[in-house]
Amino acid sequence: GTWRLSVRDDRLGLALTLAAVPTRPLVLQGPNGYSRKSAQEGFASEYYSQTRLAVEGTLALGGPGLPVRGEAWMDREVGSSQLAPGQVGWDWFALRLRDGRDLMLYLLRRADGAVDWRSATLVERDGTATSLAPGTWSVRSTGRWKSPESGAEYPSGWRVELTGTLSLALDVEPEVRAAENRSRLVKGLFYWEGPVRVVGADGRPAGEGYVELTGYGPGSRPPL
Repeated sequence: GTWRLSVRDDRLGLALTLAAVPTRPLVLQGPNGYSRKSAQEGFASEYYSQTRLAVEGTLALGGPGLPVRGEAWMDREVGSSQLAPGQVGWDWFALRLRDGRDLMLYLLRRADGAVDWRSATLVERDGTATSLAPGTWSVRSTGRWKSPESGAEYPSGWRVELTGTLSLALDVEPEVRAAENRSRLVKGLFYWEGPVRVVGADGRPAGEGYVELTGYGPGSRPPL
């Protein structure tokens, strides 16, 4: 019932030891955890989330370990299929809201930027998870950021809206704009991934989360 993580890098002087305990039921993303990625058959994964974990441990940054405590989100996705033909990448959001709800959503894009497939799950305070119909939510980019290293241009800032009875409007902003990951082992492999803050329609802080963007920039998905 507990995830235990231990990591150290003597060269960087970094070390952490954490214990993470789920405080909500496991969320299956898609029917029985079957998460489709395309209207075509055969493009899917088995996918589940632990959206709220209580975390305690120690963190060392070039000195003695300091006690830390907080919350975490853990995703586990297993599959052997690649993106469907015509798809080049995805925009993935994991948002933990201050009102106690959690929101996961992703968009799979074509080369022209059009959305080819989308999926979203809203988790209530009691852990009840509901898949959201595609027509009940939207994501719109509100800014751009261009990497000086790769030359890729990424969305940087978003408006997330849920319609109907949910009626929710959120502004999502990167905590660090220059959060591009570039592999030293696989030449040409790069993508954007980083923490974000969430602001409500009233301008007040409404939560925090994480965003991952892949398939931006020429040759950003080399064969692995």
